[in-house]
Amino acid sequence: MKTGPMNCVVAFVQPFQVERVVDSLRQLPDFPGVSVSEVRGFGREAAHPPRKGERSEVNPFQSRARLEIYAPGPAVAAITETIRQSARTGHTGDGILFVTEVAWALRIRTGRQGSDALRNDSQE
Repeated sequence: MKTGPMNCVVAFVQPFQVERVVDSLRQLPDFPGVSVSEVRGFGREAAHPPRKGERSEVNPFQSRARLEIYAPGPAVAAITETIRQSARTGHTGDGILFVTEVAWALRIRTGRQGSDALRNDSQE
């Protein structure tokens, strides 16, 4: 049974913005849920070797929060815009967001597959 496209939204945001972002996401109708992880990394500003006269950082890693959301295709635009608006401070390091297609999903307990696996159990 074909159930429609699924996507994975991964956003790296400032840790102090997580509560604001999650609160905003929870206001979306049929929001499927989110996983949040604490991660460390660096972007292009620290990806190059130090230039002449530039201070060499011993530890270029910055703390970020990684939000991971699996959602049906039609919900992705609202999810990404909500993250963009609620995570934005206007300063360097606000974060980055990726959307990828998900080939398949299976809910272990019920056996539901595809985008049906994303449905809340109470939606039976």
